[in-house]
Amino acid sequence: MASPKDDFSRLEVQVPALSAIVPARNAALTLARCLDALVAQRSDDIEIIVVDDGSTDETSAIASRYDVRLLKLPRNMGPSAARNRGAQMTRAPVLFFIDADVELAPGALARAKALMSSGNASAIIGSYDDDPAAESTISRFKNLAHHHFHQRSRGDATTFWGACGLVRRETFLHLGGFDEQRLHIEDVELGYRMTRCGIRVVLDPELQVKHLKRWTLRSLIATDVWGRAIPWTLLWLEGRELPADLNFSADQRLAAAVAVAIAILTPIAIFRPQLWMLVAILVGAAIRLNRDLLRLLFKRGGVRLLINGFLLQQLYYLYSTFGVAAGIVIYFARSFTRRLHSGGDGGHD
Repeated sequence: MASPKDDFSRLEVQVPALSAIVPARNAALTLARCLDALVAQRSDDIEIIVVDDGSTDETSAIASRYDVRLLKLPRNMGPSAARNRGAQMTRAPVLFFIDADVELAPGALARAKALMSSGNASAIIGSYDDDPAAESTISRFKNLAHHHFHQRSRGDATTFWGACGLVRRETFLHLGGFDEQRLHIEDVELGYRMTRCGIRVVLDPELQVKHLKRWTLRSLIATDVWGRAIPWTLLWLEGRELPADLNFSADQRLAAAVAVAIAILTPIAIFRPQLWMLVAILVGAAIRLNRDLLRLLFKRGGVRLLINGFLLQQLYYLYSTFGVAAGIVIYFARSFTRRLHSGGDGGHD
């Protein structure tokens, strides 16, 4: 007959060493590939939790075909809430957040577990690979650009990445998890809180996932402006911290200034031909500043992707600059409104 001590030991063994948490919202097109890769790499001490964030498609039905824990939220609550609810379901000491539209590279799950076991960092993030699933020019450009900027980043990161990011559960809970009031860049904001508290976040370039998303020009611009540039600018102004890595590095800020100058001078040069030489010099500078990215685009897609990618990267600088400017305007407009309301309330005292 088993003793109470034996029962307790079995309970301890049942606590997973790592929990992979997959928030999913209308993810029927990609969830199967995501879970196929996860299940194929899972060991006995790893559990998988899928949080259906109020989907209206077959997301839950697909998840139920796999040996995973499925949590259905009663309504769409957003990726922050979905990740937080998934974290609350487990006692695992390590949480591995994975988006439903990515596919883990072979061996990535074992690598993630080993990296966290080394104790060198409280959080680790990966990157997209250099072979995105979608074949369209815009999709390949966007995903390869993301891969490039993560790969060239320094080892110690200042942000977190919810698509492929690990964090110790005690650290995550101590910080209060993801901010559920944020609709965008909630993972970046969590990373800022980590680094402010002295928590080390490491970017491991070998921890990779394949992005399964298909981008269009419309979704690209909308996401980069409204989902990234504006909220990132507001976060920067609120915290007075300008990021210095990824695509906020000094050379990328210079590249954005060059792109704006090219956009302004090119139409003027039509009527003032003497300016074409300056435009040519600026184009040369733009190529040099992004030579490593352009080399990757050529390697993965030849001359066509090289040329289209260069043009799309210049467009990215232009609309992102607009997004930063809009974020600054929104920030000061909000500050003025708050001061106005504060003064008005004070007048009634």
